[in-house]
Amino acid sequence: MFDIKNLSSNQRFVLNIVVPLAYLFPLVLAYLGPKDFGFGFPGLVYAGLSIGAVGVLLWAAAMWSLGSSLAVLPGTDHLVTGGVYSVFRHPIYIGIVLTLTGLFVACGSVPCLVYVLVVVIPLNIFRARAEEKVLLEQLGPAYQKYRDSTLF
Repeated sequence: MFDIKNLSSNQRFVLNIVVPLAYLFPLVLAYLGPKDFGFGFPGLVYAGLSIGAVGVLLWAAAMWSLGSSLAVLPGTDHLVTGGVYSVFRHPIYIGIVLTLTGLFVACGSVPCLVYVLVVVIPLNIFRARAEEKVLLEQLGPAYQKYRDSTLF
């Protein structure tokens, strides 16, 4: 699906600029928009912040586990299976969703939660499927075995 060497400048722009902005947009919306912290339930503020913190920790642990293999597009000749990658194939995407969901529950932002459901989750699923196709082509049975033994 992705041949990193043959990406056009427009494709690189989308992957390097537009996709990250898709994650930033709801944060700006939540910051600027009206807030109903925890939807009027103080416990939801703490629950949301806890979910967000777990997301940030998972996201950071995933980036740490990737080390020098961290890239916008898959293009590796080896498979990272240590750390959080021993449990999840896409911990960064899971971390992003948990972080945003937790923050928006804490802020009490219905539009931002809808954005996560309608834009962020489908975008992450699309990216994960595209990456898995590339990794399966590059790494073959080793990736298939890894995929069969881990969660999303």
